[in-house]
Amino acid sequence: MIRTILLVALVLGCKSKRDLPRETVAVVPADGAVSIDAPPAWPELAGLPRTEPVRVVALPTKPDEPRFDVGGPVIAGDVAVVASSQFGFVAVDWRRGAIAWSKPAGLRVAPPVVLARGAVALIGECTNPPDVGDRLLGCLRVVTPAGADEAYIAIHGKPAALEPFALAAGPQAVWRDGERTVRWKRGDAAVAIDLVSGVATPASAAPPPIVVAYRDHRWEITHDGAIVARERDHVAWKTEHPYTALLGAVYLPEQSPMLRVANVGVFGGRAEMNLLDIDATGSLHGQAAFPVPAIGLLGSGISAVGDVAIAVRLDRSIQRDFIVGYAANALMMWVYPLPVVPRADPVGIAIAPDAVVAFHDGDTLTILPDLSAPPTAPGAVRASSKNPTP
Repeated sequence: MIRTILLVALVLGCKSKRDLPRETVAVVPADGAVSIDAPPAWPELAGLPRTEPVRVVALPTKPDEPRFDVGGPVIAGDVAVVASSQFGFVAVDWRRGAIAWSKPAGLRVAPPVVLARGAVALIGECTNPPDVGDRLLGCLRVVTPAGADEAYIAIHGKPAALEPFALAAGPQAVWRDGERTVRWKRGDAAVAIDLVSGVATPASAAPPPIVVAYRDHRWEITHDGAIVARERDHVAWKTEHPYTALLGAVYLPEQSPMLRVANVGVFGGRAEMNLLDIDATGSLHGQAAFPVPAIGLLGSGISAVGDVAIAVRLDRSIQRDFIVGYAANALMMWVYPLPVVPRADPVGIAIAPDAVVAFHDGDTLTILPDLSAPPTAPGAVRASSKNPTP
């Protein structure tokens, strides 16, 4: 067991927007300075650094179609790819705000996933179901970041083995699982899909561990309430207390790696989210960021170095949600209130080079300023692109 000593980050600050291109075919004026459906004043966020979108992209939807599923974004090269039952799959050039390509699917879709070689795997209901002789779960399309089709195969397998997954309902996730396999989770069931044959077999529904390597150590980090680190199949350390979410790893210059976690609860009579960093080596070092008011989390995305953006539910109205962004050194960079609408769907977030990309309400992609801390801030580091950590 370890006990973390948390050092509170004392500096709050905001930063100027990066010089991202401002051309857009979407719904924000060219200067990107005006927010659509700007919410009224949010007194709970008073005193926190606020930001405005760089651009907002309205996606083509079919209002007469049900919105069963939404997923993404994932970053593949210069595009952000999202999924929805209302349009299948759409890739948006997040720098310009232009739709780069789209792919059809049936009414049920799964979140897209970027493969190890950079292509994107798209899983959805087959538009023209083939006769495979086995249990058909859907179709899988592999697409390059530029939108060229590389493969389109039926996902199928033995009926008895796939029956639990076929009948499962609930939140979905798709993960890479080696070089030629992806794992598709739905509710409490999952299957592994061969990317060449399309054959699906039952698999573990547990998310893959976060792997942290440091010097001659390699830890596999999992989250099941508490945070558990295993090395060579043995528990190296675990936390005494549970946490709401394990977000990913943080890498700061000249420091050992840390694990970034979020915890939502009532502290001092106030419902809030605390962002905490725990030393991945099991030592007593750590840090804490400035908290924000919250009753729940709707989604998150983290960069390769630990910059993180989190969609936060403010209250039980299910209409007042916002995104908060922290740099890798735990400095709060900004908060952005989402449009005030009833919001039942999760909010997807990915960290792109020089920007944060958020997919919300099934039809909107909002591009927000990046999260790099000012160069003079302690621990400031520049991140590369990384898709959301499971």
